[in-house]
Amino acid sequence: MTARLLLDTSSLTYRAFFALPTSITAPDGRPVNAVRGYLDMTTRLVSDLSPEEVVHTFDADWRPAPRVAAYPGYKAARLPDPEGLPQQFDLLREVLDAFGALRAEAPGWEADDAIATLCERADPGDVVEVVTGDRDLLQLVRDGGDGQAIVRVLFTVKGVSALARFDDAAVRDKYGVPAARYADFAALRGDPSDGLPGVKGVGEKTARTLVGSYASLPELLADADAQTPRLAGALRDAGAYLAAMTEVVPVRRDVEVITHRAARDDAALDALAQRHNLDSPIRRMREALDA
Repeated sequence: MTARLLLDTSSLTYRAFFALPTSITAPDGRPVNAVRGYLDMTTRLVSDLSPEEVVHTFDADWRPAPRVAAYPGYKAARLPDPEGLPQQFDLLREVLDAFGALRAEAPGWEADDAIATLCERADPGDVVEVVTGDRDLLQLVRDGGDGQAIVRVLFTVKGVSALARFDDAAVRDKYGVPAARYADFAALRGDPSDGLPGVKGVGEKTARTLVGSYASLPELLADADAQTPRLAGALRDAGAYLAAMTEVVPVRRDVEVITHRAARDDAALDALAQRHNLDSPIRRMREALDA
């Protein structure tokens, strides 16, 4: 059995940028707040959970072509990264490589898909904890059994310091659907942050009821006439949208995942710490990893 921690690095770094002030800078004035926040979060997780393996997973493409082809509005209105963030991803990769950390990404796909594929590859009995700020990954949660690994999600509640742990019971308690049906629930309800409008007039309560009543979205659409006239019309109008969502919302569990791990280089860590004003977070992470 392996205890594995999969970090949605792209999502978490973005959240760290907004959780900490951009006044946290390197000596040359460039912000390093996102890197500091991400390193400190990783240190806390390693100290608290003692995982045997930690994987830092990056977006290779935050708007994958197959999802855009299925639904052109997918993330179409998302604003560019704020000034001061993009270069911090490069710095974070450099720091992680100096630590000898394991990085992963799926060419042409999002970090979500790389994480889902790594979960799928886990051995029976493995315990995988996914740390993310993206609710879409709740669909990965499973309690093990039937030759599967246990997968839980640690979801960021506030910044990157407070996390809520989701097993299947917690997903049911929060959203009223099993984790395995969360993608259908999300498609019906919609997700404005991803440019997904959902079905007109369908909120969380109705989405929960529909998911509980039908085994799949195609089955629901086939029985649209059994709903109230307003809901039946909304479902018929959303037929093409819901068909597209079957290619958009479910994470891919079968993509190519490329991993990279450099040899740990303590001299490089010392230089990075001094050059970028990261002495404290690098020291704390060293202590956690070496404990």
